Amino acid sequence: MDLIHLRSFVAVAEERSFTRAAARLHIAASPLSRRIKDLEREFGAPLFVRAHHRVELTAAGEVLLPRAGEILDRVDALGDAIRTADGGAPRQAVVGIAPEVSPTVRDAFLAGLAECHPDVAPRLVPASTEPLLRDLRAGHLDLALVHGPVGGSGITTRFLERQPVGVAVGTDAVGDDRSSIALADLTEIPFASINHDSAPELYRNLDGLLTRHGIRKRITLTGDNFAGLAHLVATGQAFTLVGLGNGMATRLFHGEPVRILPIDGMRASITTVAAWQARRETEQLIGDLVEVVGSLVPPRRANGGP
Repeated sequence: MDLIHLRSFVAVAEERSFTRAAARLHIAASPLSRRIKDLEREFGAPLFVRAHHRVELTAAGEVLLPRAGEILDRVDALGDAIRTADGGAPRQAVVGIAPEVSPTVRDAFLAGLAECHPDVAPRLVPASTEPLLRDLRAGHLDLALVHGPVGGSGITTRFLERQPVGVAVGTDAVGDDRSSIALADLTEIPFASINHDSAPELYRNLDGLLTRHGIRKRITLTGDNFAGLAHLVATGQAFTLVGLGNGMATRLFHGEPVRILPIDGMRASITTVAAWQARRETEQLIGDLVEVVGSLVPPRRANGGP
């Protein structure tokens, strides 16, 4: 048994899926399955019940999970302990940030960190919400600023911001004399988005919203192809939804023949939350990051809800 086997076990236990755990660990499913079988052989007991489309922990797996997590947390904390003992070496915090996190939230977080903990050097990792959450669970990130809702166990979140959502649509498709638009006016234009795997909870909610308003045409681009999204919207071949703040998607259309309009009679929004691993809260670095996050929101929102 080694740390690789323990990390593999914890990933499967937290994801409840060999496929998602393999993506989180950036390996194929077959070597991951072999690692788990090696671990089960060494312990002499099955750790998972493998059912169709679902994986559950056995009694032995339930006993192992908190102990494996504690071992990994201690190992992961060694770097900070050594840097502290070395005296004066900056602590690095790896912080994921999703596309529609506003500059207001980003800059307030960085300014608060610089003021309260100047010995912490943040490194921002931009990506979509779901890949960031996978890296957070895998321990590659210390904190993530992502778009909620966030599902799954073992992750603590704190509400930071809610941005109203508007429509980005080509000027030729709607004209340039409108100050707002109803979704019912867009039923003949496809809704375009990046791959829904980038933020499945967010896109699941959006899909239901659009269907209820009679919008059934969809164009889904591969990966995080925001440039392709801009081309489709600017040429009138599709519309998309964006935060009305100064997020990345809004800046993407700057200089294009695109109108960004509020939606009539609807209060759709994009929620931004800070997320971290609950079991790492006792680490000094994570505690310091969470302290800064807590200073960004009113106390009444401190439990993750607006």
